[in-house]
Amino acid sequence: MSNLKKVGVILIGLFVALLLISFFVGSAVTLLFPPSEAVYSDRIVEDIGGDNALVATLKGCAEVSRKDIPDGNFKTDLNFNLGWKNAKNISYVDTYGNKGYMIVWKDSPENYPKLSSEKGIKYISDYVEYMSGTCFLANFPENDAVYGIIVAGDDIECSESKLMYTILDLNRSEFKQTYSTASYSYPSSYDGGSSHYHTVIPDRYTLSRTDPGAYYDHYEYGDNYDIDSYLESQGYD
Repeated sequence: MSNLKKVGVILIGLFVALLLISFFVGSAVTLLFPPSEAVYSDRIVEDIGGDNALVATLKGCAEVSRKDIPDGNFKTDLNFNLGWKNAKNISYVDTYGNKGYMIVWKDSPENYPKLSSEKGIKYISDYVEYMSGTCFLANFPENDAVYGIIVAGDDIECSESKLMYTILDLNRSEFKQTYSTASYSYPSSYDGGSSHYHTVIPDRYTLSRTDPGAYYDHYEYGDNYDIDSYLESQGYD
């Protein structure tokens, strides 16, 4: 019986050893011979802050490499001056062999004063100059952090809509496009930039009390007579 146990232990040890060898060999092959194209079942899933607050998923893409990169700055089409810290760059290929990369980071709200100046989630999405890319940054007060992502590549096009609703899987009713849908922007600025960033729109009652001008930007007069009567009493018509 003891001999059977020894044989069993040896077999288990061999199995574990084979698994480890397969893993290291596979990793070495990937490093030496990165994929030239992806298959449709490939996907890259990146938990940007490691806390499941903002997760990016690239379907039909295979990772080529990833590395930490120095802190950097970038400018968007709408004249936002932004930057990343403690970021990593993940390069990949799609099913056609096109090459792209994804820069992701999690940072302190102190480095983004305009995004963290008000209560509630505040975010911006825009196109990045000189990088053929699209960016999304959001401040999540409950996590005390700003999360950022840039998807770029000369061969890969990524629209604002694709980044927000396909890659990041954000809720369309809570996160409106800030570049393509200017009617959902709040009249403010970031580093002297445009007005294309905003908070998640609260309920009608709260919005009418805190920002009557924005209420009329989002809702038609006559939608809610009680709120309309209140706003009229405050000098709005």
